[in-house]
Amino acid sequence: MAFIDPRTEFAFKRIFGSAQSADLLVSFLNALLYDSQPVIEATTLRDPYLTVQLPGVQHSPLTTRAQLNGNNTCVVELQVLNLPTLGKRVLYNAAKSYGFQISREEVQRDVNPLLSLTVADFTMFEQSADVLSRFALQEVEKGFDYPNNELGLVFVELPKFQKELHQLETLADFWIYFLKNAEKLDTPPDPLRQVPEIRQAFELAREDLLNREEFDVYQQQLFFIADQRRSLSFGREEGLKEGVEMGKVQGIREGVQQGRTEGVQEGIQQGREEGYKEGVRQGKNQGMQLGRQEGVQLGQQGIVMRLLSRRFGKLEPEVQKSIKALSSDKLEALAEAAWDFITDLELREWLDANG
Repeated sequence: MAFIDPRTEFAFKRIFGSAQSADLLVSFLNALLYDSQPVIEATTLRDPYLTVQLPGVQHSPLTTRAQLNGNNTCVVELQVLNLPTLGKRVLYNAAKSYGFQISREEVQRDVNPLLSLTVADFTMFEQSADVLSRFALQEVEKGFDYPNNELGLVFVELPKFQKELHQLETLADFWIYFLKNAEKLDTPPDPLRQVPEIRQAFELAREDLLNREEFDVYQQQLFFIADQRRSLSFGREEGLKEGVEMGKVQGIREGVQQGRTEGVQEGIQQGREEGYKEGVRQGKNQGMQLGRQEGVQLGQQGIVMRLLSRRFGKLEPEVQKSIKALSSDKLEALAEAAWDFITDLELREWLDANG
């Protein structure tokens, strides 16, 4: 059994925003927002997830009205982000959800508190090793809370979560482990199966329950994320080259000045030493970027292999070798063309023509 990746927007909204998600959404929010205490008793989604969504299009977070203990109410919005992004997007969505509670159609005297929960599949805060971070309005120097401090931001950074299955302790640990590892698993692990809501989340994440349209959109989102991460790596590489050129110009100027004041020979020697160190550093950075790009392509190969194996059974070694030799663009084209193959002969013909 295979599971879709909760770190994609399609899977995240299918799991936490469907009509069947009420109980597991309460468990998930209580675990991450309230230290597993049963503060939230029920939720009502403002716009339940009903249709699939295209990759590359910015969508709004899931927004739910949460009924709390003591007959209190708050608005909770939750979203997953796959790529490094400025915090302005999170702030904009939170402020919009907070302000849009009052409309011409539904006049109410009070504005409910709002909590924004963002699951980030990248590191947002380098200055902290904590997986979970919380933000609220406070006075800068004294640190006391703003009156009616009803707008809070909560972030979960998945790359910082390093616990293995046997190390899980809290319900929050269980949910974060599910988010980060579900798509790698063949069956729900026993510790997670003991939680009914997480067991239900695995059921909603079953890949074999997707229809053709949903599966296509899910695959497109995976390819889109891989392409965007590859583009970010390329942008960093281009920025590195530009920085190197600027550094060379600056280095030449400094070298000339130093040569004039301390002597031509001393300036040349120091320039060689600095150039060697800079070259080593640049070589390491470029090697890391190349490794990330190769990792993206390996991920695409795995997706295509799994898709074809599901259609034609175990692939022969020579077929696997041909697929592994394809470029990223060819892998994406093969994933699209595979839906029209009836026999594995058509697969071989396609590989012969595009290899």
